Amino acid sequence: MSISLVVRFKNNIGPFIKWAGGKQSIADQLLACFPQQIECFYEPFVGGGSVFMATDWDRAVISDVNGWLVDTYKAIRDDWKKVARILDTLPNQKSFFLELRSKHASAYKTHFERAAAFIYLNKTCFRGLFRVNKMGYFNVPYGEYDRRYYDPCNLQGVADLLAKVEIFHGDFEMCLATANSGDFIYFDPPYYKLGGYSDFNRYTPDQFNEPEHIRLAALCRELDQRNIRWAVSNSDTPFTRELFQGYCFTPVSARREINLNSKDRNISELLFTNYEVKKLPRKRIQQAELLLQ
Repeated sequence: MSISLVVRFKNNIGPFIKWAGGKQSIADQLLACFPQQIECFYEPFVGGGSVFMATDWDRAVISDVNGWLVDTYKAIRDDWKKVARILDTLPNQKSFFLELRSKHASAYKTHFERAAAFIYLNKTCFRGLFRVNKMGYFNVPYGEYDRRYYDPCNLQGVADLLAKVEIFHGDFEMCLATANSGDFIYFDPPYYKLGGYSDFNRYTPDQFNEPEHIRLAALCRELDQRNIRWAVSNSDTPFTRELFQGYCFTPVSARREINLNSKDRNISELLFTNYEVKKLPRKRIQQAELLLQ
């Protein structure tokens, strides 16, 4: 059974973490470019989940190579209140932040503790940046921010949405084994380099560089041969245009809040698709206030 793509306004849920390359500000532009009938929605680079959370899917599969992030999604799904209770015990102090930062994700006994630590570090670190070194240790400095760690209504809504979703940890190819014609895949990989902070690709110990972009493009061509629709967000460069030569592309105006220079935050990117985009007028997603908390 296919579903019609309808932007979710009523529940008004959104990402509970800040994520480099997040799509909060352009989710409406992207959804307007997606097919209107989708059997199952796949998002192999789910990240902060801005696009995934903007619409209520009957069937969806999400994944990410960042195991700590995936554990956090699973913990919110399994018992968001338990995660919240742990967060309530964590003080927003530099000394405690540094103590927690020194722990590896594998050091926590349960995925609830890992999830609470992940959210805490995201909310208290500099500019909400998630970055790890080659050993997998979080290495972003303290941010000196006075902000709440979570919105209970939002976490409840996210948990409800995740309850009917398959969640996987692994490479972007791994979760697509069950994809068929009628399904739709949205790829949002770390972007090919433009320069400066827009080139962030240190979500995991292993970076996403040129060979991975080439592998992704090859996978897309294979999916196209299987009549599976897909869309790929990426930077507008000669390299990315060459990778997806022969496919459609749609310019998308975006803003990167992680960039330290506000003048460089507005960028142009491309949405590559293996189908013709027919944009339909949509209302803008009114969740900016929620997402910035």
